[in-house]
Amino acid sequence: MLVVGRARPPHDAAARLYERRAADLIAMRIDEVPAESGARDGSARRREGRRLLDRAVERARLVALDPAGPAPASSEAFARWLELRLGAQRPVAFVIGGADGLDPDLVARADERLSLGPLTMPHQLARVVLAEQLYRGLCIMRGHPYAR
Repeated sequence: MLVVGRARPPHDAAARLYERRAADLIAMRIDEVPAESGARDGSARRREGRRLLDRAVERARLVALDPAGPAPASSEAFARWLELRLGAQRPVAFVIGGADGLDPDLVARADERLSLGPLTMPHQLARVVLAEQLYRGLCIMRGHPYAR
């Protein structure tokens, strides 16, 4: 997972919990790049985007979290989607932007876009939702009771 900014209260505990649970089931790493401050002209997002791409694992399938992307119909649908990507023997890198979202050039370069749904949420909360759904999806794939 490539993210802008560190997990901060009140979301940090939940983010770490689900990231750790998911990491117990698959090899996973979280790369945090510092949020840029300054102009709202897009230059900060471009700098964040470059740093995110610099951290991506070689050959990784980039999945940009983008409100304009398709949203899974359910957790079970997300688990099926995830299982296909993980079975491709190519690392998957979920990319979460900062407060101003992701750089449009990074989104265009991504292999896929994924939305967490039609509601607007802070990027810190998006990180928690994604981590929980990753964990839930992995549990569904393994028939773990958490998924029921």
